[in-house]
Amino acid sequence: MATSQAEVNTVNDVTVCPICFEKFKIPRYLQCKHSFCHDCLSSYIVSQCNSTGPRLGFHCPLCRVYIPCDGNPEKPEEWAGLFPINDILQKIVNEPNEKRCEACVRDGDEEEAFDFCLSCIEYLCKLCAKYHKKNLATRDHIIISVDEMKSMQVVPNANAGNRCPKHQHEHIQLYCHDHEQPCCGLCGGTEHRKCEKVDTIENVAHILRESGQMESLLKDVNAFKEQLQTAKTKQEQNISEIENTIDKNVARTEEEFLNLVKHLEKLKKEHVDSMFSTLKKSKEMLQREIEKIVDGVFCVDSCKTGIEDAQETWNNTESVLKFVIAKEKFQKVKQINFRHLYLDISEVKEPAWIEFPKLKRVADVSLSASSQVFDLNIKTIELTKFHDFKIKDGCAYCGSFLSDGNFLIANHNVIGTCLLYNDHWECFQVIEGLQKPYDAIQYKEELFVTNTDSRSVEVFSLTDYRKLRSLSLSYNVYGITSWNRYMYVACGTRIIKINKLGLIMKSYHVDGDNILNIIATKSGLIVYSDWKLDTVNAMTDDGCFVWKYQTPELKQPIELETDSSENIYIASRKSNSIHVLAKNGEVIKILKNIRSPVFCKINEKKGIFCVCTEMNTLQLYYM
Repeated sequence: MATSQAEVNTVNDVTVCPICFEKFKIPRYLQCKHSFCHDCLSSYIVSQCNSTGPRLGFHCPLCRVYIPCDGNPEKPEEWAGLFPINDILQKIVNEPNEKRCEACVRDGDEEEAFDFCLSCIEYLCKLCAKYHKKNLATRDHIIISVDEMKSMQVVPNANAGNRCPKHQHEHIQLYCHDHEQPCCGLCGGTEHRKCEKVDTIENVAHILRESGQMESLLKDVNAFKEQLQTAKTKQEQNISEIENTIDKNVARTEEEFLNLVKHLEKLKKEHVDSMFSTLKKSKEMLQREIEKIVDGVFCVDSCKTGIEDAQETWNNTESVLKFVIAKEKFQKVKQINFRHLYLDISEVKEPAWIEFPKLKRVADVSLSASSQVFDLNIKTIELTKFHDFKIKDGCAYCGSFLSDGNFLIANHNVIGTCLLYNDHWECFQVIEGLQKPYDAIQYKEELFVTNTDSRSVEVFSLTDYRKLRSLSLSYNVYGITSWNRYMYVACGTRIIKINKLGLIMKSYHVDGDNILNIIATKSGLIVYSDWKLDTVNAMTDDGCFVWKYQTPELKQPIELETDSSENIYIASRKSNSIHVLAKNGEVIKILKNIRSPVFCKINEKKGIFCVCTEMNTLQLYYM
């Protein structure tokens, strides 16, 4: 499409807003030096933020450079006012085309201006520009020609960033450690005069470089950026996953519909064939009756003819004979059971067929969302209860989140079952035939369940929960955990290390006779509890002691849990609390007022904290 010269001139005109294509009205400039009308910029920012929810910045409408903003993420309509006004563009728009040297005008002279000072924001003639560059106070000012202003993005002096935000004409000279703010000398003598520590900006810069604070912050920034990139990658993978899910569901639906159509066609053919077969049979039945009646009609006609002949003949003998014969035939005809047959064809629809047209949809399509914070900071985390329910025949000691999103509870009772719950916390399957199951873990695509009565570990398939094998051990078995291709089983007086076939690789002799629960962190720390000694100990895979946790506030510690930060969660049954330790054994936080907790489990992906209390109630919290 052809572009008019007027349109080209408008685009190249520095006094025209690139969004509304009109003269600038309160022009504001971004870090990339592009300027826009206040209202245009505000509308653009709001539209960008509303499309994705709360944001921390936006992309420049022209160059697409990311512009971070210090404004409230919930109020993007206020962001535009935080960007500085482009006083130079405002001046160009408001003043006439004929430019006069402002320095000379102040002395009563009128000289044509050929230059412009970006620092003083005023026009200069050749002579004034010359002395402006020589003057000690203004020699660092940036001066450009008036002609240059017509073909470039003009913004106030870039060095303005070194000026005090409250006193624009003052340079930043000081730094207040109390408020963590750089400021000018005027601020230091007024607003910060009572602050305990105010230092020079040079000294602060030296301290920041030498103390390693810059490197430390840069390390944190890079680490957080990596977390953001990982989150972005995971969510992009999630897009692929849901696309694949939809593709599979659509393909399955298409196949189901094709099979349904085939089945309907088969039913239709069978039904039509049945109706035509019934029609043929009924026609044959009626035709036989019709032929029988027709035969009777012929016989009656023969009788009629015989009687008429008997009437017409003058031979008495012949007349009598014909009459007798006709009469005998007629009597035979009357003895035959002629009937008026009436057939009616009807059909009785199957109930499923009658209900089929009432079907409103094939299936309910739902979207469930879950989120998790990047860093699980247990110090500041708040638990919000959203659901609780009773465990059927509850005698639970342990539970476990599985990779397929389901939750398993080992029900340690005489019935011997493991209960499986879906995302809606509905029990959808029961694994039976166990002998007092105590704990269960997932290892790859298999489920390992400890049976205390049989001294065995039962192995099930995670896909259909079909039993695969039984690992018989010579010890009492209770808690079980896994790390680095092996499983660790708490056996009361010892801990054994086994492979997935049940072969004992190592036996650890530990202090205490009541080691029932055990957990392994991702770095290989083996943590176990003794519920009678009220202790929690940690050791390495080699059996080396690392730390012990014991406090009067810890009474009857049983089940253990760990998270991605390798924090240890201890269900303290008798003290009605859950103790949270760092991986070095130091206490981080104690979650109190939890009635008789027997285990707690964390699903960081969904942000769910699950606590079993009194062995029969499951309480669910959002983290």
